[in-house]
Amino acid sequence: MRIEAAREGGSALLRLEGRLDREGAERLSDTMEDLLQEGVRSLRIDFSQVTYASSAVTRVLTRWHQELTLLRGDVRLSSLSPDLSELFAGAGWHEGVPPAGEARAPVDRHSYWHARADFAASGQYEMSAGTPGGAMACRLLGDPERMANTALGPEDCGAVALPATGFGIGIGAIGGRYDQCSQRLGELIAVAGCAAYFPSDGARMADYMMATPGGTSTAMLASGLVCEGSYSQMVRFSTRAEAEAVPLSELASMALQAGGGRVAGLVVVAETAGLCGVKLRRSPADEGSPLGFEVPRVRDWLSFAPERTHAMTTTLIAGMVSNSARGPWAAHVRPHGPTERLFGHFHAAVFSYHPLPQRTVDLDDLVRGLFANQQLLDVVHLLWDDRPDGAVPESTLVRGVGWLAPITQFS
Repeated sequence: MRIEAAREGGSALLRLEGRLDREGAERLSDTMEDLLQEGVRSLRIDFSQVTYASSAVTRVLTRWHQELTLLRGDVRLSSLSPDLSELFAGAGWHEGVPPAGEARAPVDRHSYWHARADFAASGQYEMSAGTPGGAMACRLLGDPERMANTALGPEDCGAVALPATGFGIGIGAIGGRYDQCSQRLGELIAVAGCAAYFPSDGARMADYMMATPGGTSTAMLASGLVCEGSYSQMVRFSTRAEAEAVPLSELASMALQAGGGRVAGLVVVAETAGLCGVKLRRSPADEGSPLGFEVPRVRDWLSFAPERTHAMTTTLIAGMVSNSARGPWAAHVRPHGPTERLFGHFHAAVFSYHPLPQRTVDLDDLVRGLFANQQLLDVVHLLWDDRPDGAVPESTLVRGVGWLAPITQFS
């Protein structure tokens, strides 16, 4: 089986030649997945040189048709021989047109979208109309500075209900009792009632909990923030043709500007070029010694890769961005970009790759779909590496969707 792909923008033409048996069907599926990762959403497949096709092909193409429908894309077949037409007709296809399935493209609920290109260097952005009253209130929990100097105890941690309408990030563990969670405290993120964290007790895999729709999860937090409310705008973004990827700092700057320019909350689901992040090796409640950030002791506490990680994955990011480190949030943010007026705190849950829609999509459905259907690979704290010799200053993204809101209240 020979597969020749010709791409033009978001569309591609696949020309197939030879026998399309089960092995060939898997090769075709891999080719289609690669094209989706590159941003293709419309596929045309030429069967004029195909001498044989098995039922494995109809299964593969029906599955990818369903995926593309959810992404507002499509797949069409052309030049089918009578035998191939009969084969596909048995699977519900008619003259190269796929069957009508249950999967439907999401409805764009926003009244209008407009492009944002006034400050962008690497990304191109489209913003939804603002939602009146969209704003968040945040609770700031714990003292990040205390963790650097003192081993934490029960009085330093508290059980928190992670919101269904908002997000939470911090150092914590899923559960409601200190004695069950203290030795597992690690990077944690929660969005839409779904929580994930990486236990610091030597675990090799991240853990997660999905609450019932509209419900909450409970976590023991030593430090962090929990933001509740409604989002004011949605943004969809992609990489400009002349750029390699969209830096997280650029996306955060855009969200801050759209949210009023002082402090904003941001949730992003994106296809990932690479992440710059760290996670704890030991719990800050470890009685051995307090968390330390000086070299060489920091190596005993933090796991940090010298290069970007998790390329070609799908990442859920949540956090806060501000134009100042002065305010009640000051202890919870760090410099997060090349300018002196960008500060942030972001965590990320990393999943196996799944292509994302470039239209309006429901945040809850998207997040719950990731937890239910994709493999959770990691949970990390994202950072800006400002060392002079830092070769990987920050995380970069390919394309995605985000939700943002000004944060108007802290407690």
